[in-house]
Amino acid sequence: MRLPGFVTLAFLTAMVTFAHAAEIRVDQSATDAKGERPRVFVTGEIELGDAARFRSATYGLPPAIIYLDGPGGKLIDALTIGDRLRERGDFTAVASNAHCTSACALIWVAGVERSWQDGGAIGFHAAAARQGDEVRMTASGNAIVGAYLTRLGYPLSVVVMATEADHTSMSYLTADLAARSGLGYRRVPRGTDEIAVASAARTAHRSAEGQTGSLRHRMARQRTESRRSEPRGEAVRQARQFIDFYFASANASPEALRTLAGRVYADEVDSFGDRVSRAELIRRRAAYAERWPDYALRKAGQPAITCTTAGEACTVVGEADVDAANPATGATLKGTLQYTVKLAREGAGYRVFHEESAVVASRETALTRQIQAALSAAGCAPGPIDGLWGRRTQSALSRYMTAGGLVVDTARPSYDALALIVVAGGRGCRPGQA
Repeated sequence: MRLPGFVTLAFLTAMVTFAHAAEIRVDQSATDAKGERPRVFVTGEIELGDAARFRSATYGLPPAIIYLDGPGGKLIDALTIGDRLRERGDFTAVASNAHCTSACALIWVAGVERSWQDGGAIGFHAAAARQGDEVRMTASGNAIVGAYLTRLGYPLSVVVMATEADHTSMSYLTADLAARSGLGYRRVPRGTDEIAVASAARTAHRSAEGQTGSLRHRMARQRTESRRSEPRGEAVRQARQFIDFYFASANASPEALRTLAGRVYADEVDSFGDRVSRAELIRRRAAYAERWPDYALRKAGQPAITCTTAGEACTVVGEADVDAANPATGATLKGTLQYTVKLAREGAGYRVFHEESAVVASRETALTRQIQAALSAAGCAPGPIDGLWGRRTQSALSRYMTAGGLVVDTARPSYDALALIVVAGGRGCRPGQA
């Protein structure tokens, strides 16, 4: 869900072109003072697919502290991240050097507890959509924001505060504005360390004496946890080295893999949905190499790695570019995969006991799938949900818009179309029909 040519919450300069996806980094080596929560850093502009990346990065992770810093981006992905972190019970934090505005601010408000450090900036404005060469506020986008904030339990005053500024300006949060609108948070003084920024989100008022005792306890605990985290930090380093070796083996010939397999895989592996022996895995890889004689798999950036405290197991989530061809048949395969690899300690090193991947669809393909799914739910029969913008999908969208007296470009997928369907809902290919 999201909006227009695109409906996005961000400064106009950020709307001119598709930016790089936000960086989502998980850090379990440092914990907050009481709850031992891992930290997740979400920085940069939110792009299409970032909600899925956030879900993958936090899968299996205990409730965390989400540090936010970015200019906004795609609305629906941001709101989906917000829904996800609220569901997980995550805290949100904006540190003193962070500038969290637009869609980023909407993620921040979803935290079960929210902290804001002096010197950090949090700003809101109305949703906007690019329509041709113009950028305009969009009622459908603001309706989605209102529904989201209501779902989170906020009063109407917060909805108004988050959407009243024009899309060309920014309403920066102040203590007075937060108090008047009913948006609660914990203030953190400038100069407080990162861990305290998050722990302040749930620190109750204590007497001066109690605060002093708590500080001593917190400092002692941090020293203990720092010593405890050393094995995990070393495990992350080793896992990162191992993943480099894992990718090298993925590009190896079947003959070389037979030699390398014992150093890469456990005796049995959950490989792409099947439980197979190492020998069967080698056989399958050999068959795949025959199908794609020219094959290259390369990491796309550094993956997110989380390890247990003792470093006995690690989970690695990242993206990889695949480029394969079969000269004999002329077939080619090119794209980006999101992979998850799980490692278990064996002796002094690691072995893979689980691997899976999924194709990262292009922006337009992913948007088309979302529109097709929304049309299907509204009873418009757009054909298969295949990400292809064809005549059946265009016809289904046209029928839906005509039935509701709505206007949207049906020649190509747009976030405006998706937003209108999501907001209006409907049955029997008629908006708003029960």
